[in-house]
Amino acid sequence: MKRIILLILLSPFLLLGWLLGFRRHGIEYLPEDHPEMAKAIGEARATLPKFRQILASPEPGMANFGIKARFPVEGGTEHCWVGDLEIKGSAFIGKLTNQPERVHGLALGSTVDIAEDAVTDWAYSKDGVYHGHFTTKVLLPRMSKRMRRRVETIYGWASNKA
Repeated sequence: MKRIILLILLSPFLLLGWLLGFRRHGIEYLPEDHPEMAKAIGEARATLPKFRQILASPEPGMANFGIKARFPVEGGTEHCWVGDLEIKGSAFIGKLTNQPERVHGLALGSTVDIAEDAVTDWAYSKDGVYHGHFTTKVLLPRMSKRMRRRVETIYGWASNKA
């Protein structure tokens, strides 16, 4: 039962991982220093204190809290979404919501501790509309039209540009 509840809670991030996590889907990946991506990460990091406050005391209708974190890998970094979050001092603890491609020793569902300086994005939903997802929004124009519509519909952005 606990596993089913966890999958339900993580399902939006699992779906995003499925939609965005595989290179065969034809998505253009951007390095952190790409101007648009760097700006998105900067905005996410600048508003991280607001996200912490919301996570600590969510309003009714808020759910699906997650952060995107940077993990070191050989030759660079890999970014993975982490859900089922708890605040742990100045850091976060949670479970990976996508299967890492190059991070050794971790898999979908692995519990991870994330230092605040490793956070590159955050997200939550309120009444079916997702907030945050700064880096996802940078990738939207680079997706196929079909995939972009799916993401915008799933995250409540189709009729309400959040």
